[in-house]
This record gives sequence, C-alpha cells and structure tokens, in this order.
Amino acid sequence: MSRRRTPTPLPDGTPEAVRILLTELRALKEESGLDLRALERRTHASRSSWGRWLSGETWIPADAVTSLADLCGADARRLSVLWEVADEARRSAPAAAESASENRPVSPSETPAATAPDEPNHAESTDRAEPAEHAEPDRAELVGVPGVGGELGPAEPGAGELSGGGRTRSRRLLFLGAVAGCTLVAGSAGVALGAALQTPPVAGAARERPSGTARPAAKGISRHEVLVRAQAWHPHGAKRVPYDQNAGYHGYRTDGSGYASMALGLPKPGPNSALLEASYCRRIPMASLLPGDLVIKASGGADVREVLVFEQWTGPDRRAYWAYQQRRGYGTDHLVRRDGLASGSDHHGCRPLNVQDDPVG
Repeated sequence: MSRRRTPTPLPDGTPEAVRILLTELRALKEESGLDLRALERRTHASRSSWGRWLSGETWIPADAVTSLADLCGADARRLSVLWEVADEARRSAPAAAESASENRPVSPSETPAATAPDEPNHAESTDRAEPAEHAEPDRAELVGVPGVGGELGPAEPGAGELSGGGRTRSRRLLFLGAVAGCTLVAGSAGVALGAALQTPPVAGAARERPSGTARPAAKGISRHEVLVRAQAWHPHGAKRVPYDQNAGYHGYRTDGSGYASMALGLPKPGPNSALLEASYCRRIPMASLLPGDLVIKASGGADVREVLVFEQWTGPDRRAYWAYQQRRGYGTDHLVRRDGLASGSDHHGCRPLNVQDDPVG
C-alpha cells in the first residue's frame, strides 16, 4: 500500500470551480492508493508535476485529468466537463474586478478594424476558446473579453471594435461540487449525477435544481429578435466580425458559441458549445427546427465543435437549411448547411429555453 499524506490546503483565492475539480482529483488519488511516485511510473508526467497540479500551484492539463481518470476507473467524460468549467473559471478570476470597470454600452454599428481574408464558402467548425488538451500547465493565461451591458446599445465616441480583457464567466455548473467525492464509490447517487451530465435539461424555467446552483437567467427573446441580433455582426459582408477564440466583440467571444450566445442574448461572454447544449437548450428533431433555434455539434475536440443559428429551410423538402455561423478562418457567415440531416450525425437540433415564438400577426 502506498504512503498517504494529508493533502495540503489549496491556495487562497482558488476559484470555486477549480477547487471542486482538484478536490475530486485528490480524492481519486487517495482512494486508489496511488502516491506521486506511482503516478510518475504509470503516466507520462513527473512526480513534481503531479505535486504542483494537485496542490493548485500550476494548472493541470486536460490529458493529465484523463490519465488519472483512466487509472482510477473514474468517469473521464464527467471529469472533462469539470475541467472545462474550472479552466474557464481560473481564466476569468484575475480579470473579474477589471472587467467591471470596463463596462460600456456599444452599438452594432461598430465594426472590427480588420477582417480575416475570405475563405472558400464551406462549413468549418467553431467553438469557444479552449486550450489544447496537451498544453503545458504553465502556459500563459489567455485574456478574455470585457463584460458589458445586456443589450446592444448606442456606441460611445471612439470606442474600439474588438476588445480583450476580463471575462465574466457564468457559474452554471457548480452543482458538480455536490459530487466532489471519489467516483470509485459506486451507488445510485453517482449514477443519477452522471446521467444528469449527459441528459439535456427539460424545457421551462421552473425545473428543479439543487440549492444555490441555478444557471444564469436568460432574458426571453423572440425568434425575430434572434435573427436581427445575428445580423448585427454583418454576416458574409466586408464588415463581418473575424473569428477569434481569444477576442471579444460587444462583450461576447468571437467564436461560434460566443456568436450564438450573443444572438440569443445569453450572459456574456457566452457558454461554450457543450454547456450551451447542456444548460440553455433542449434537443429537438432537426425537422422541427424553427428560426432562432440552434444546430450544435458539441462532441469531439475544439477543432470540430460548432454552433449554428438556424434561419430557414431552403425548400419544402427540408434537405438543407440557411444558417448564421461564426466560421473559423472567415468570420460571421450566412450559408447553406446540411449537417444534422443524415442519420447518425453528430449535429443536433436544439431549442433555446429563452426563445419565444413570435406573436401571431
């Protein structure tokens, strides 16, 4: 049996989501009986690296979390979601105070100072600014975007188009703290919580949640308003907003999920594609899509995930559809897509919970 030590306290000021992740990883290590030497022998990381990661001294990379999950027989997918939420929380923490002072109203009339070169009109995947799974733990922090007011407002004179700075991250998945114990312990509660991570939430704002874990409220918005907001980034035009996972425009990330969040009026800078599907939408058949709904591919790596804002079908046969998309290598686009219509596709139709049907007439 390997030697056990009392875990050192995590540093003061550690974001809650990071604390939840590290607490669970440390519990996994203790329950499995692995010490740092054993981790060094059975993974590709050194003993000192594991010590720094688990103590919160440096950020643990995603592949290390996956390795520990495999060693301990834990749910690697759930830990991956925990890691994503914690990674967003740690990025936003240093700039949270700064972002509050940078809030200002802006207008859709503001346009980016430069645009990306045109790319062939084919669909490319988009998603949030996610770190590479094999990134070094001491890599430089990526700057986020400033949190600004809820609606697009009048522009201030001389206001810049693209903004970098502090992020205002939502704390939507803190319910995961309730399962911070070792996932090696089997039981009905663990099964239920694991299923909760994989099942899209039901529609309606009144669904029950654990105390203190409500997702950020999203203001109701009509389908017409969603499309109007989507057009505010000048899709398929000279003034389109360039795609950039690490930049912001009017407070939202300029990637696919950030653009969709802007169109829906969700909290800035916008959830990533996986959390967008899990907490702000419910899956629907592709044939049921209406203007303002989403088509999401949330599986796979950051280079293949994407979010599209559905506009309309190209014809009554529903073999293709028009969509708005913040497209990698190009920027804001308005294009025809067919993804999600074939059997077995990873793209899914999703109905945002805050979208309301337009009044009749």
